[in-house]
Amino acid sequence: MNTGQAVKQRVYQTIDGLPSDSFEELTHFLDFLKFKYQVQQPRKVMALGGLWEHLDFDVTDAEVRALRQRVTTQLLQKV
Repeated sequence: MNTGQAVKQRVYQTIDGLPSDSFEELTHFLDFLKFKYQVQQPRKVMALGGLWEHLDFDVTDAEVRALRQRVTTQLLQKV
């Protein structure tokens, strides 16, 4: 018997030893394993350059920096 078959046999024996109340939990765990080891399809890369080109959006770096500082200050006051 090859290694894969031996492992499957051990899994079946272990399942036979479990109480039937644990089967629902076992199926959740097996679903997790299937998800974890599924082959991922390559994702498409989307070009976002120029997406807001037609909008009138004049914000300077200084304004962005000031907004970040305000948000940071407010968050730190809440903590």
